[in-house]
Amino acid sequence: MRALTRKSLDLQNHWEQIYKNRSHAQVSWHQTHPTTSLNWILEHTEPSQPIIDVGSGVSVLMDNLIEAGYSNLSAVELSKSAVIATQKRLGSNVPLPKFYVQNILDFETNQRFDLWHDRAVFHFLTVESEQKNYIKKLNMCLAKGGYFLLATFAPEGPSSCSSLDVMRYDEMALSTLLSDDFRLIKTSHEDHITPNGKMQKFNYFLLQKISLPLNMKAIY
Repeated sequence: MRALTRKSLDLQNHWEQIYKNRSHAQVSWHQTHPTTSLNWILEHTEPSQPIIDVGSGVSVLMDNLIEAGYSNLSAVELSKSAVIATQKRLGSNVPLPKFYVQNILDFETNQRFDLWHDRAVFHFLTVESEQKNYIKKLNMCLAKGGYFLLATFAPEGPSSCSSLDVMRYDEMALSTLLSDDFRLIKTSHEDHITPNGKMQKFNYFLLQKISLPLNMKAIY
C-alpha cells in the first residue's frame, strides 16, 4: 500500500478512523503484554514518580502500571476514541491517568516527568522540523536525570505503517539527533509478531537526561 503524503493528511482524523474502524486487538502494534517497556519502567522508577506515555493508543501499559501501584500517570494520544476506550477499560473504580487528546508536537504542560515513554510515535516523524520539535518538547517536559524510553522500528523493520512512512533507528542515528543531552543506558531488540502473523523488528532504547539545553537552564 502506498504511504500517504503528510500534506494531504489530517493526522488526527487518520488515527481516529483507525481506532474507530479496526479491532483494537488486530492493529499491527498490539501487544497483550508490554514486556520490555513495563520491565524497564519498573526497574528505573518508583510508583510515586510522574510518568508520561506518548501515543498511548489502547495499550495496556497503563493498566499494568496501575496494578503495580503507580499513581502519577499521564498520557498523550491523538485519537479521542482510543482514550475513551482506555478509560472504559480501566473502569470508574480506578483513578484514571491524566489524558491529553492532542498531537505531541502541540503538547504543553508545566509538569516535569521522571520518565517519558514512547513506543512507536517518534518514528512517524519523518520531517526534520518535526523531529526537532519533538525533542524540544521532550527536553522541556523531562526532568534532569529522568529517563527517555523509546521504541522504534529497527533498520531492518518496515518502511511504513498504517499507510504512513516511518523512520528507522539504530543507536548511532538516535544519538546523533539527541546530541549530548542524553546518555544511552541500554538497548534491546524485539521481533514483534503482529496479530496477522507478520514480524516487525523493533529497537528499544533507554536514555537518561544528563544536561539541560542552554535556553532552559534559567528555568531550573
